[in-house]
Amino acid sequence: MEEKEYRTLVDKTFKYLEKSFDSIDPDEAEFESAMGTIAIQFSDRTKCILSVQPSVKQIWLANAGKGVAHHFNFDHSSEKWLDDKGKGIELLSYVKDLVKEKTGRELAL
Repeated sequence: MEEKEYRTLVDKTFKYLEKSFDSIDPDEAEFESAMGTIAIQFSDRTKCILSVQPSVKQIWLANAGKGVAHHFNFDHSSEKWLDDKGKGIELLSYVKDLVKEKTGRELAL
């Protein structure tokens, strides 16, 4: 994948995520985006961090509350960001499930 395509896909994904947080109370899950990184802080003070990794064309996710990290590659056939270990973890679904678990609310994804 070319750098331009990677950047376009990341930008589209991050903007989509940001918009989905419009319906979530920032006291329950605060969304911050800066310089290729998204930080989501929940009311229990745990964080989920998404960051771009242009050298490997991935999005990395660290879920500090659970002590787990995932690396996602873009899969052109499904048009989704899928984990690089082949476990079937999809980025947007993972974030949606995490927000539901932490806040009881559904993201509009």
